Amino acid sequence: MSYLETDTLDWQVIYNVDKWLDEGIPDAYKDQPMAQDWARVSKVIEELGEAVAAMIGYTGQNPRKGMTHTKEDMVYELADVAMTAILAIQHFTKADDVTRGILRRKQESIYRRMMDARTKDA
Repeated sequence: MSYLETDTLDWQVIYNVDKWLDEGIPDAYKDQPMAQDWARVSKVIEELGEAVAAMIGYTGQNPRKGMTHTKEDMVYELADVAMTAILAIQHFTKADDVTRGILRRKQESIYRRMMDARTKDA
């Protein structure tokens, strides 16, 4: 396994897309911040649905449609889920260093669970 010393995400892009999404709020919702909170979290679910659809299409699980997607299509949709989730976190934190910290803590937590499971299995 290799590790990069530098972050591989362009956090200026995350900042700018988050800002763009905030600026694009329809006028009817500008005074309803909770509606935007729900929209950001719900968007992750929408993207997950697209990833599932791509997986179904990749594996041909719908006999009526057959094989409609490639593995690359499915993986790209998963990347969309990941980026949408990161943007949802950024929506709530408004600070890329805080968002990065949350992601790193989650990564460390997953790693610790794996190590604990390996120790238990040994």
